[in-house]
Amino acid sequence: MKNRPNRDNRSKSKRPSEDRPEKNRSERASDRSSGAFSFKDRSGKVHTFGSGGAGGRREEPRNESHDRGAPRKQGRDRNESRSESREGNRDRHNRFENRDKSRESFGREAPRGRDEFKRRERPDRADRPGRSSRFNREDRGSFRPRGRERDSETLPIGKPTEKAAKELRATIEKNAKGFAFLVFDNRDYEDAFVSPRDADRFFHGDRVKVSIDSEGDVIGVEVIEHRFRELVGKLHRFGKNAVVVFERRRTREEIRLQKDDPKAQVGDWVRIQLHYSEEEGRGGLVGEILQIYGATLPASADISMIAAEFSVYEQHTAEAVKEAESFRLDLSDPNRVDLLHIPFITIDGETARDFDDAVYVEKEGGDYVLWVAIADVSHYVRPDIAIDREAFQRGTSVYFPEKAFHMLPKALSENLCSLRPNEKRLTMTAKIRFDSRGDKKSIEVMNSVIESRRRATYTEIFAESEQHGKDKNWEYASHLELYRILRKRRNSRGSIDFDLPEADIRVDANGEPTEILKRSRNDAHRLIEEFMIAANEAVTEWALERELPFVYRVHEEPSEKALEKFQELCWHSGVEFKMDPKNVTHSLQKLVEQIMDHPAQSLLNMALLRSMRQAHYTSTHDGHFGLASLAYTHFTSPIRRYPDLLVHRMLKRGLELDRARQSMPKNERDQHETFLSDASEHCSYRERLAAEAERESNRLKQVRILLKYLGKDLTGKITGMNEKGVFVTLDDPFVEGMVPAAELGGDDSYEFVEERLMFVGRRRKRTFKMGDPIVVTVAKADIETRQIDLKVVSPAGEPSADDRKERPARPGRSHRGERSAREDRSNRGERSDRSDRSDRGGRTERGGRPGGDKNKGGKRFESNSERGARKGRKDHKKKRRD
Repeated sequence: MKNRPNRDNRSKSKRPSEDRPEKNRSERASDRSSGAFSFKDRSGKVHTFGSGGAGGRREEPRNESHDRGAPRKQGRDRNESRSESREGNRDRHNRFENRDKSRESFGREAPRGRDEFKRRERPDRADRPGRSSRFNREDRGSFRPRGRERDSETLPIGKPTEKAAKELRATIEKNAKGFAFLVFDNRDYEDAFVSPRDADRFFHGDRVKVSIDSEGDVIGVEVIEHRFRELVGKLHRFGKNAVVVFERRRTREEIRLQKDDPKAQVGDWVRIQLHYSEEEGRGGLVGEILQIYGATLPASADISMIAAEFSVYEQHTAEAVKEAESFRLDLSDPNRVDLLHIPFITIDGETARDFDDAVYVEKEGGDYVLWVAIADVSHYVRPDIAIDREAFQRGTSVYFPEKAFHMLPKALSENLCSLRPNEKRLTMTAKIRFDSRGDKKSIEVMNSVIESRRRATYTEIFAESEQHGKDKNWEYASHLELYRILRKRRNSRGSIDFDLPEADIRVDANGEPTEILKRSRNDAHRLIEEFMIAANEAVTEWALERELPFVYRVHEEPSEKALEKFQELCWHSGVEFKMDPKNVTHSLQKLVEQIMDHPAQSLLNMALLRSMRQAHYTSTHDGHFGLASLAYTHFTSPIRRYPDLLVHRMLKRGLELDRARQSMPKNERDQHETFLSDASEHCSYRERLAAEAERESNRLKQVRILLKYLGKDLTGKITGMNEKGVFVTLDDPFVEGMVPAAELGGDDSYEFVEERLMFVGRRRKRTFKMGDPIVVTVAKADIETRQIDLKVVSPAGEPSADDRKERPARPGRSHRGERSAREDRSNRGERSDRSDRSDRGGRTERGGRPGGDKNKGGKRFESNSERGARKGRKDHKKKRRD
């Protein structure tokens, strides 16, 4: 048998980091100290909410004065700072969990998925001081930061009693275990952990205003908006109490009904309206039944359920609709440039109804002139009219498989502001001149009027490019040439081009999914994307030259710890990833190209995406890390994004100042900057809500379509894995589900080998690796939690060459002889005592293996806890050696 490399030595030489991967936010909650909230802003000043230790999550923001490749100021590691009190923190968190399990919670202790819930007997409340009924919280009218004694100073929920030095907007994100996080709109502040006792005062999704004084202490937490006004859940009854349980993967809430409806049966799906009473605190929340769906939730209810969960609305107000229908096309503006001679073309998907961008490329000598015309929504939607107020509240359009919830009424989005072919339309146009290498030579921004000559689809343009792409006389040959030049240039500067697969979900008239296919992308998609990126960068540079107040699209670089974790995942996947600290984007862009067609491509792309910070809107200029752009905004879609509308307004103001040859007055500048700062935070929040609503809607349709395949065999590919199981992406329908580790093989148990990113059978040595084809059956598709569980039908593969080699026989017995005897018993339909106990999770009475006495050379069979303790001691010794 060949000598294998020592795993420990190999780790020292190749593995980029010996630190354990950082836990996710919910798992790290047990490591939180009992202190109050603590934050650090960009200047380095620490803000402590109350007294006690830190409870934040995000990394320290990078110093704006440093270059991207410059070394960062190193501070004390967060894990190191917590290590001194970790045991106490763990005990404290365990008490929280035990308290949640023992509290009066309707149905919390029952297994998920059961229709009947049992109410656990509980001790008298007098034996539990400080506790109160789940629906009776009159004595909890104050917000107490963690770390303060119960009888010490408390902080009121509501407006502060003293003047606040600063007010921050945040969102409550609750966890099913009882605790929560305050997620601040201002990204300079870390997310704050909220203990279960304090989290119980809020409802999931609540928007709050946190007031702090000059010392950084909380002086008030006020609920300013409830995200949930309606919700869909299951009905349960306990004596005279009727309760609706709202349960999802990450959160769980219980709402007492103000009035029971005898028509509703236990376990029925119902839609309820929520009634909040701020004076009575969280205990004043009650629900009222609006609709009873029955034991099965129909697909027609999906869109209203998701819309209620994420506070998005389809219908526009009557006042806004009336305003939109009153607008007429006006071509009398003398400052509007006539571009009717330019043969613009719109390129969109087959099902698109609104066309907000048109493009054209012409060659002049050795230069390329790119025209990007965008619908002039700002001409109609003026500040503070009804349409504008409603569009601001929505922030963005939301796209569901059934239909779209538009930001603007149809009279604008599908008529006056839609660049339909052969119809004159008002636009804002960017004219950008490039040389043959893709360098920008000039930028012009103008109010204009255009007429689109053709409405084309991505499929049509791609087919034409395949047929006429090499013909220089083809009408759109210059479009294809410029696209390739710009794409090559953007890649050379380190732009990261994710090509993640998307699902094309098709539904019938009732919202029932009929098929889910993998959506393909071609060069026609990429051509339009490239031209839109060029236009966004160009107008940003134009605004920066004039020092206009502006809305930027910013994407900050990921933290060093997140990149180290991703680098470790690449090492486990067998991908060599060397990061250049002076050019991180270029390193990542090379990696994305390197893993094309790699078995772990899907896993690594998604992991890289998650390791990055989320892009957002801000009024402060900064770069876009993912695009490797120094100046970026959203200019190209004011029909469906409110920030684009704000950008158009500032560009118009810049044109007015240019014509008057004036600069913006200071008081006007201050007003714009204040408003744009608040609007950017609001639009970022609404964008996150819309994106999450779209993801949940798609996930719900995926669950629904797999309900038709329960118990049926489907083929797929392993696209991800962790210690809990493997993720399988099915071929048809194009849906992802999870096979729990316990369901990988009924005749064997599997161990997750992180170093090789695979599951290996302990006895038969079969393996499950990234990219392996696999046949599974659909075991569970849960509408309520939107989870999909799969089960393996056939083994993933044969043992590897090394694993097939004979292992040395253990002292005192013949290894091959024992296996043969066991297989003989299995073939005769018998089961040995050992396999019987293993299937039940049991062991022999004295802890040893049958067939080998531990005092006679046989190896003692360890329990899970003993194995974990031994592994922990081994890891500890290894770290000390390192």
